[in-house]
Amino acid sequence: MQHLWNDLDQATETNLINIALIHHGLVLLEDCKAILRRDYSNMTDKVKLISGGGSGNEPAHTGFVGPGMLTAAICGDISSAPPVNSILRVIDEIGTNHSPGVLLIVQSYPGYRINFGLAKLRAESMGIYVKMIIVGDDVCLEADEKSIEKRGLAGILFINKIAGAMAENGENLETICNVCNRIINNEEIATISIGMKISFSYKDNLCSRNSNVAKMEIGYGINGESGICQVNATSIEDVVTLIVHKLVVSSQNSNETTNVRRFPVGHSVAVIVNNLGGTNQIESNIFTLEVLKQLKVLDLLVQRVYTGHLMTSLDSYGFQVSLLNLSVDSNLIKYLDSLTLAPAWPKVLTAEMVGFEQTHDLETVVPTKYCREYCNDSLPSIEAKGAMIDNRTGQVLLIIISFACEALIVCAEQLNIMDKECGDGDCGTTLARGANAIKTAIKENKINSTNPFVTFTHISCIIEKEMGGLQGGLYSLFFHAIAKVFAETNDQVIPRTWLNALIAGNKVISEFGKVSFGDRTMLDPLMSAQNMLSNALDAKMHPIQAFGEAVKAAEKCAIQTIYTRVRKTSLMKFKKFKYPDPGAHAIGIWMRAAYEGVKLKLVCQCEL
Repeated sequence: MQHLWNDLDQATETNLINIALIHHGLVLLEDCKAILRRDYSNMTDKVKLISGGGSGNEPAHTGFVGPGMLTAAICGDISSAPPVNSILRVIDEIGTNHSPGVLLIVQSYPGYRINFGLAKLRAESMGIYVKMIIVGDDVCLEADEKSIEKRGLAGILFINKIAGAMAENGENLETICNVCNRIINNEEIATISIGMKISFSYKDNLCSRNSNVAKMEIGYGINGESGICQVNATSIEDVVTLIVHKLVVSSQNSNETTNVRRFPVGHSVAVIVNNLGGTNQIESNIFTLEVLKQLKVLDLLVQRVYTGHLMTSLDSYGFQVSLLNLSVDSNLIKYLDSLTLAPAWPKVLTAEMVGFEQTHDLETVVPTKYCREYCNDSLPSIEAKGAMIDNRTGQVLLIIISFACEALIVCAEQLNIMDKECGDGDCGTTLARGANAIKTAIKENKINSTNPFVTFTHISCIIEKEMGGLQGGLYSLFFHAIAKVFAETNDQVIPRTWLNALIAGNKVISEFGKVSFGDRTMLDPLMSAQNMLSNALDAKMHPIQAFGEAVKAAEKCAIQTIYTRVRKTSLMKFKKFKYPDPGAHAIGIWMRAAYEGVKLKLVCQCEL
């Protein structure tokens, strides 16, 4: 994966300058690669907290400096522990002549432990009151590998928050150390990770069924270290079930017959779902929801959830999930909820903040009070207006509409492929979603067939609800304009009525879409069909034959969108694409299907 920086050392330094520039309450300590609270000199009666680690894990640890959390964070080079000299300078800067003392909160990695430990010894020899706690929260290792020291992962953020709240409340250094060490030593905090280096397309992710997902590794490290095993499952549900079980339940020991739970049944927990950096927000939300479901299955009560890019791994994809047992100490949730101004700590909107008492069965989804007709599955009740058609003709109309819908559904993947050339690759999927909804409504007799105004208004409403995006908006407006023409037609529906409806629909697409004929959009084939239909009817051509000629014109025009005009200075040049515009091509698809339906279902006396 390519980076925009050229000089790695300069990049890490510039990153820290930017942090201090953005957040006026923070400062960069000269020649130390350390971010400090600007008011650190005024914290005369509070314990000061220092953490840090290698760069490449942003926003950790500098993002957690601020009132209510860390006093300072020191950065090393990419994936490297900060040097002893830098750590010692920060301890000296904030800890000299500071009687409440300094607490070092250090992740359990050899380089971190050694460098921070040596700096602590040097500081103590200088007369500075300093203590250190080592956070090892990784539970990826199996039972027979417990002799290997646990790594420090995202769980350290819980410790930073708890210690920060205690220090802000005036607790002494000894008390803070006792609380934090108990949490760490008793496995009241635990983290499991799953990840991989970024080297795949955006579709090869946990939400897909792609076999590439099997390359993800449990135990993937924050510095890109290989995990302990690869994931064989190929769905987000399977992956989450596997890792949450390993997180909550200890592996069976060789001399035991049953598994031991780290987090007992019925206990309350706080959860961190840490995005390693390369995972999109939608997938992160889906992953988090599945984690919460699995924790509920394992009879744990989730009291707080913190998500986001909290401790990333450079060029990596995946997650770390951390649990904190809240049931062992009633003060822990209070510490988590205490105010902090550290920029990277996630803000959680609790029920208490908005004046509600927290309950175990607090509703996540509530029903709407208003606009019920538009928000539920039923179509709004609409009064019939304008011209009516007989029941047989109305049923034929719905069949023809179903033909058009089916054609879009069948061609969805083709349209998606075409859309990938210069779009999001979802044109066919979006149209198929709307077409499926219309077909279903017809099948369930929800769409009126004898009043065209109601028929096309219902179709407009279905598209408005189901499709979304630009296409959904334009098609909804298109059919709304068509419906309005029929509402204003009190006489019999004639071929000219359909032409007027098409003209009205095209007008709103041009007006709201800010497009004209020739702009390589769905309007091009619609306008071609309009012009051909008008000319054919003026020439007294049979209406169905005229419709057929209009369809041919639309298809021909859609193909021509393989070229587009590109204005450069005073010249009009042309660019050729591999495919026609998918929105324009879709017009030809459903028009052709509708025409075939007309030929099949309506009796025509002329030769076609």
